[in-house]
Amino acid sequence: MAAAAGPLPWGYPMVGNVAAGQQLVSPLPVMTRPKPPTATPLGAPLCPDLEVPPQPQRDSAPEDGPISVAYGFRPTLGEIRPQWPCPNTAQYLHRGATRRLEREILWHPRQSVDIAGWVVAAATEEEAEEQHRKHLEHMHLHHNAFRLAFQCISGWALMLWRSEEDFTEGIHGGRRAPRAMAWLDMRKAFDVHVEVGDRSFHLAAHRFTIMMHTGNYYFCVELPEDVPVWLNAIRRLIQDASWQSICAKDTEAHQRKRWIAACGVADTLFVHNAPIGERAMAILFHAYDIDFDCYLRVGEIMVLIQELIAALIHDEGHAEGRERGTAIASAASRVSEDELFDRAMVFRRQCCPYHDGKVRKDEFVRLGPAALSQAVGASSLIADLGETFEW
Repeated sequence: MAAAAGPLPWGYPMVGNVAAGQQLVSPLPVMTRPKPPTATPLGAPLCPDLEVPPQPQRDSAPEDGPISVAYGFRPTLGEIRPQWPCPNTAQYLHRGATRRLEREILWHPRQSVDIAGWVVAAATEEEAEEQHRKHLEHMHLHHNAFRLAFQCISGWALMLWRSEEDFTEGIHGGRRAPRAMAWLDMRKAFDVHVEVGDRSFHLAAHRFTIMMHTGNYYFCVELPEDVPVWLNAIRRLIQDASWQSICAKDTEAHQRKRWIAACGVADTLFVHNAPIGERAMAILFHAYDIDFDCYLRVGEIMVLIQELIAALIHDEGHAEGRERGTAIASAASRVSEDELFDRAMVFRRQCCPYHDGKVRKDEFVRLGPAALSQAVGASSLIADLGETFEW
């Protein structure tokens, strides 16, 4: 008897129980076992070498159902933070999210801006029908024939509701309560404009334009007595958002640095009535760029005007102007925040030819001295200080 043959290698073709070493031709293709990769643990099953369609085609197969909204998104790792707020005790090490929430709760707009009323949610009456058809087709929003919506301001949000009943039931939240059709973050707004049309031709002749960094929002108001209410509420909301945003970013180190620049500019521009150079205006621009974005916005301009008034009190030698804190308090008592905001808006419009809510360095250097003279000298401040200047 022949001795038993040893184990055949995997690459050796076989047909039944006859080895390929004998004189027998196999009709089957030669099959080889794939080599396991180095990272595969021992004993793990091998993956068959199959021809499959590419991954994007498999992800978008119709038989698998609709594509998820997360299809094609790049995976990212967000912030790791506690789910619930932690008390201020030593046993909780990570309280970053809680401290941020505590600061956000402290900053809120004044209660007088919380208003509500019926508006026409369109730029013009001619566009109302076309927008109604698009919103009905794409977003399933059912408006009436005049595209009327119940609009309200709640906190920092401007919301649109189907009716006053939905607003009453859903403004405080709750399970299965009505929800707003749309809402806008008013902290992104920087200006508001009102246009008055022909009341005999238009149903809602007063059109509001809220200018934001992400685009404009239009709505129309029918009654003339509602126009100042909406205008004042939106302006004060922009004021509170701009002022509180800058106050949250301001630091004591920045205050000490820019106080020197404010005193020098006030002494040159207001006390000695002398022209100021471009280099000094460039330094003043960067000193009051509190958020370091190379632009001056309304909140930063408010700080600039207030500290220039305080620096003028200091340069005149008044007792309350010896230190920065008392000089700022004296300036705040002379010029309120509402008046400060109105002056800052005029300053920004004079130095911003692009109407995007941002004052650039070139325009500030070129147009800033005249605008600052008008912003500081357009009140009874100089007369209260006992001096008279000619601008």
